Parts: sequence; C-alpha cells; structure tokens
Amino acid sequence: MKQMMYLIVTGLITRDTEWAKRDVRLVQAKCPADPRTGQRTGKLRIIGRVAGQLIETMYALLKTDAEVLSNVPPGKEPPAPLLYDQERHRRHREGHYEPLKVSARRSALKLLPNPSE
Repeated sequence: MKQMMYLIVTGLITRDTEWAKRDVRLVQAKCPADPRTGQRTGKLRIIGRVAGQLIETMYALLKTDAEVLSNVPPGKEPPAPLLYDQERHRRHREGHYEPLKVSARRSALKLLPNPSE
C-alpha cells in the first residue's frame, strides 16, 4: 500500500496539478539545500505529507458518498458519486473553505432572566 501511494503521489506531482504546486511550495519551505550539490534534501517527507493529504481527501469523498447512500431508500436510484474538483481544491487552498457536510446551523444561545432578580 505504501509503495502504491508513493507511485500515485510521484505521478501527481509530476503533472500540472494543485498537488504539484503544493509540493513545490513545501519543498522550498521544508527541504534544506545541500551546499555541495545544490539539490534539496528530505523530499520524501514532503511526498509523505502530500500522500497523507491525498488519503484524507479520498476518505472524505468516500465517507460523504457512504452517508448519501445510507439515506437513499431501497429501490430508488442513488445519486452520482461526489468527484474530486480541482477548482474547488484551489479555492479551498486560497481560503474559501466549503465543508463537504452541510450541517444544520446551531441556534444562538438565549439568556434567560435571572430568577434572583
């Protein structure tokens, strides 16, 4: 499983994707340059981090689909699965967070009158 995720992530970061942009940014910030060779060292840590974030994204999408399917009555056609959206990922990285779960908004607290007054 580890080798498969390594191959998946190395394939992702060689293409022009948001994952590749994240990898370049993290390598610049986290990997020190070797003065002798001029190359960055410690890139495997970054690959591990990107793999963890990819697994987290896959889990969130699968969990959301499982919750949707559990609420579909028997005999009814299930909706299409939620797919990864590169544009949504980019917006999320820029600070425009949209949660996958749409939860009911909690009501505001109400202050009750103090009985001792």
